[in-house]
Amino acid sequence: NIGQIVKNVSDFTWNKDFIKALGMMPCPYHKYYFQTKDMLKEELEQFSKGETRAEVVKKVEEELFKLYKDENLDIKPPELEKRGGAYYSDAACRLICSIYNDKKDIQPVNIRNNGAITGIPNESAVEISCMITKDGPKPITVGDLPISINGLIQQIKAFERLVVDSAVFGDYHKAILA
Repeated sequence: NIGQIVKNVSDFTWNKDFIKALGMMPCPYHKYYFQTKDMLKEELEQFSKGETRAEVVKKVEEELFKLYKDENLDIKPPELEKRGGAYYSDAACRLICSIYNDKKDIQPVNIRNNGAITGIPNESAVEISCMITKDGPKPITVGDLPISINGLIQQIKAFERLVVDSAVFGDYHKAILA
């Protein structure tokens, strides 16, 4: 649901003129790209208090794994709200239902690009709208990206490729570039 705020990204507002110029609604995580200074300031303030977001998530996940060991647990633990992604389970169930029932509804899913977005390598992972069938997702081709986001997406995909290559091949120099 577009009205739900992702719990692990702070509440924020987008500048109305920016949204109009962009021509689309960014997801909450895009604040890290479009409002970098504000996000860095927020992260540094949290760090100055002795915690990073990763440390908070790690602690919550440890608590959750302890709870999940209980075979009688039949409620969504409130700790899940602290982790962020509390609604991912709803999305996962909706996806499973759509595959099982061959609903052919439209959902955003991560797939291999394979030409769905022009200019993005075929092997890149992309999150796009797909028709969900019993045979898997059928991408709704995007084609060329709008100029307002093309450069950013290209930069993100280059970063992702450098990170993967540096990890897979142990390439220190690619890690530095990333």
